[in-house]
Amino acid sequence: MPSVYQITNAARDEEWHLTPDGVFRPGPNPNTAIPDCVTPIVKAFLAKVSDCAADYLAELARPEAGRKPHYEDLFGLAEQALRPETDHVPNLATVEFVRRLRRETAPLHCGFKGGSVGGDGFVGLATAACELLHWVVHHKLHNGGKDRRGLKLTSETASAVAELDIFTLNHDLLVEAQLNADGITDIETGFDDRTHGQFSVYRSAWWEDPKQPRKKVRLLKLHGSLNWWLYEFPGWARQYAVPDGDPFHSRDQHDQLVTLVDYKAAFLSGTIVKELRYGVGLWAELFLAFRAHLAKHTHLICCGYGFGDTGINQRLVQWMSDTSNRLVILTPDPPDLYFSDKPYWLSQLWKQRRVIIVPNYLE
Repeated sequence: MPSVYQITNAARDEEWHLTPDGVFRPGPNPNTAIPDCVTPIVKAFLAKVSDCAADYLAELARPEAGRKPHYEDLFGLAEQALRPETDHVPNLATVEFVRRLRRETAPLHCGFKGGSVGGDGFVGLATAACELLHWVVHHKLHNGGKDRRGLKLTSETASAVAELDIFTLNHDLLVEAQLNADGITDIETGFDDRTHGQFSVYRSAWWEDPKQPRKKVRLLKLHGSLNWWLYEFPGWARQYAVPDGDPFHSRDQHDQLVTLVDYKAAFLSGTIVKELRYGVGLWAELFLAFRAHLAKHTHLICCGYGFGDTGINQRLVQWMSDTSNRLVILTPDPPDLYFSDKPYWLSQLWKQRRVIIVPNYLE
């Protein structure tokens, strides 16, 4: 599985090109008759965003200070830079950053046209930067995220219990692949409506349906997935679905081609900004399901989560207000090192012996 820094380096150092249908793909532009004038400008813009992020990280008065910015930081900053103009709601905390970014990227955004979704100027360029990062993540996880080291424990746990709820912030398909490889197919994610042709369509409030017996494993992918897409189903509705095959050329039960609403997979990126979507649409449903399922448990096993997502943290703090609940954290790091860059509330729970550290890790 590529790390956040490997993905960041891929966006910066590897060749990418924008296709006529608005999709960023790896490699050089194969069609020299239609030059790609967008991607080089977008990459130069992201380099400037990275410079800003590096300066801000260097000023942090925490052990984390000095770490290099990664794609989540760059996505978050780029989106925050464009929001004041698209939402018309000023974020006063970003004023100086946006002013600096506009000034230092003026040669790039002045006269910028087209973009990946047709945007012009500064907003169009910042939007295209987010689009490029999204597609880099998609391609890197799709092509390089197939190594399932350490995940067999997930299958072993599922085999040992009557019910297992798994919450993940990852977009890849590794957990599903591991469970299926080990013969555990009794899994549900909410995408189980098979009445629309070549799709498994999301069913609203699926976990509350008394007519549907629950399956052994429930997998809640809170930040979305590489195989989720938003479609306009003819004569029915817009809904998220998992296509059986090619997401761009799948058909409904009437053999009609179903059009994508958004020509990219449905998953969230961006430090801070992803949390703005937790209360809207599909994401709101997923987080409602997260809270409902979490309330039924007294122990939550965490592996790979850095406790850097305020929206997730607030829900965990709320859950931990029940003093009988426990967080079990799998980490190879000794406690002093592990808690050195974690939120204050988590280290306090550790001191109260309500957090259990297990010196192990799933990759």
